[in-house]
Amino acid sequence: MVTSARIPARISIGISTATLTGMITGMINGIAARFALPRIMQLLAAAMLALLLTGCIEGPDQSGVTQVVQQRLTQALGADAVEITRLRRLGSGPLDASADGLKRRIVYYNAVLTMARDLDFSSWDTLNVAALTNLLGATKRGIDGLKQDGNSAGDQVYVRGSVSFEKGAEGWTPVDVFHPEVGVASTGPAGAEESRRIIEQINALLTKPGKDSQERKRIITEVLDGAYDDITLRLDRLERALLIAGGSPDGEYARVAQLLADELTAEGTLSSAAQSSGSKENLELLRTGKVDIALVQNNVAAQALLGAEPFAVLGPHYTLNALASLFPEPLHVIVAADSQITSVQDLTGKRVDIGDPGSGSYLNAVALLAAAGIELTDLGAIHETGLAGGLNLLNNGEADAVIATIGAPARTLQRAAAQGRIRLLPLSAELREMLTREGAGYVPILLPAATYPGQREPVATVAVTAVLAANESLPKADVDRVLTALFDRIDFVAAGSAAGSQITPETAEIGLTIPLHPAAIAYYGRFSLSPSEEPAVPAAFRQE
Repeated sequence: MVTSARIPARISIGISTATLTGMITGMINGIAARFALPRIMQLLAAAMLALLLTGCIEGPDQSGVTQVVQQRLTQALGADAVEITRLRRLGSGPLDASADGLKRRIVYYNAVLTMARDLDFSSWDTLNVAALTNLLGATKRGIDGLKQDGNSAGDQVYVRGSVSFEKGAEGWTPVDVFHPEVGVASTGPAGAEESRRIIEQINALLTKPGKDSQERKRIITEVLDGAYDDITLRLDRLERALLIAGGSPDGEYARVAQLLADELTAEGTLSSAAQSSGSKENLELLRTGKVDIALVQNNVAAQALLGAEPFAVLGPHYTLNALASLFPEPLHVIVAADSQITSVQDLTGKRVDIGDPGSGSYLNAVALLAAAGIELTDLGAIHETGLAGGLNLLNNGEADAVIATIGAPARTLQRAAAQGRIRLLPLSAELREMLTREGAGYVPILLPAATYPGQREPVATVAVTAVLAANESLPKADVDRVLTALFDRIDFVAAGSAAGSQITPETAEIGLTIPLHPAAIAYYGRFSLSPSEEPAVPAAFRQE
């Protein structure tokens, strides 16, 4: 998506041709004198260096980059929020051409930002760290100076960012982009002889010729996935580790669970994070004692506590307790950018991905549709692949909408929004009231402008809250260790966890639908909150 700001076509690059030529000539003469290069080599080197330097300065100059960065900060945070104290343009590089064939470049910069007023990027009702990072064209390691407990007026933040542009008839125009995280490849462990034998046997089954080969592969893969998860949990239990159930590998549940497990282990409490399909599975693992702690959605926890569907067969889980409310998880209704769908009610007869049946996101999608008067049988087609799979279906024209509950901004949605492929549907005031008045854990929330690339206006929706849950039997010592690590020891901002950066003691009781663990009540008592005192509710969560 393209921003409204435009940079003049004839823009100064800040270095004259004569100055550039002099720089190149001086450099080449110095190199030639030192290494006695032949004349032809000198000419080739000069040509190559000229091309390199010209490429580095192509595109908008320093003032043009400064203008765009300041405009984006103003649009997202207000005119009196952040000032650019210093910005230095570093160079530029080519990007793939746009869909229209327009030339694109990315311009890098270093900047010092000064907070003009107090700003808390861990607050539940403002732009968070992940959204700000992408807004500035940085990676999670590209911003220094943001504080877990909020920044004060006068604080300085150091940014290593970028702005991307495309060149059209009116000059260089800034465009929204998505900046992926820098990953590190990992290698698998070396297998023992027995492991090799088992792997060879399984491989033989996978490659065995004959009919129904695809079904055979599906069965083998499904069994192996379940066996691996079970082996991991049993080995961790054998080692008496404190087990924390997170979520899918690419989600914030898994990231927060892993950071918590790592910190506890570093402090001397052996801990391990387990992956899962989401809240429903986590609560089942918690009930059966396969894990000690689990991240779950508050509304799904309430259903488990009372033994309501989908936990009716298991019955009530009255010993289920909360350790803390962690962060909000907004409900996203996603359609293609050029879709004619404008409301949830328009989904009747449409093809909709409602998520993995084992997840809280699935239950929320069903609740949303029901509140809008839509039964699952009213849909044209039902997909149950989850956010990533749903976006692929949407992009391929095989689905009309995706409903997902996930911490914002979700990276997969950032990428799709930057490519101009999607937009978010706001929920009507009536629909939000229907969802929140039933006491099922939903709270009204606004996704601030710039939460996603190209999002110019706030999007009204509802959210559930992620809860750290445990059984009442979890010892007080473990509860204290977990909450101390969570609130006092882990710097989620530095770790790059957008959801984790919103974890604070002040919001630890917002949105709870299950009783607090007795040890957690004692822990929060240290913050001088009386049992009857209500924690401050962020503005975004207050009823209008």
